[in-house]
Amino acid sequence: MNEPQTPWINRLPSIEECRRIFRSIAMLDAVLIPEWEYRYYSFNSVWAEGEEMASMRDGEGSHYFALFTRDGLMIKGYDAEQAASGLMLSKAQSVDPLPAAVVEFLQEPAFMGEQTTFCLWYLYSENRWLSDQAYTEQQCSLLQALWGGASYYREWASDYTETEVHPEAVHQIFAGEPLTSALIAQLNPELEFGDLEEDIEEIDYPATAD
Repeated sequence: MNEPQTPWINRLPSIEECRRIFRSIAMLDAVLIPEWEYRYYSFNSVWAEGEEMASMRDGEGSHYFALFTRDGLMIKGYDAEQAASGLMLSKAQSVDPLPAAVVEFLQEPAFMGEQTTFCLWYLYSENRWLSDQAYTEQQCSLLQALWGGASYYREWASDYTETEVHPEAVHQIFAGEPLTSALIAQLNPELEFGDLEEDIEEIDYPATAD
């Protein structure tokens, strides 16, 4: 198999760390942005039997889907701005053949495989991050929360919501600390624990009702 070199992806987190980050940003979005249609990040812990799915949509055409399965983690994204400007590598540089699990992932209609500007995966059988092409970090910048962590998310959320997002509360969520009424109040005083019960269940985020 011809494997394109994308050195920076070796710095991406482990599968479990990615799961933690995707859960955290989905939970934070649910607290900071109660209206579903305005959220960027989501996490479905019961996408399918044995599968979990994280996603992002920016309302302007860009999106990503990350699928956790028994095979590992697969991520595909579509950067609308880069696609419009032609900043995509030639498919001639792609891995051939793609692993069967990745092919199945890209063929799932819900993930809009026809709109793909990057595709990365970490299969347990290969025990490392791989990509279908040699992407730059900038070409996968929609995934910046994976390497920017809590600081990146807080900066983004403060700009998006036009409010000063509580830094310690964001770090607590990123650390996986249980969601409480006190923590919710630090992030969004207008929201109560009961308002988030459905989101907590779907995301499967740890929470403790007061």
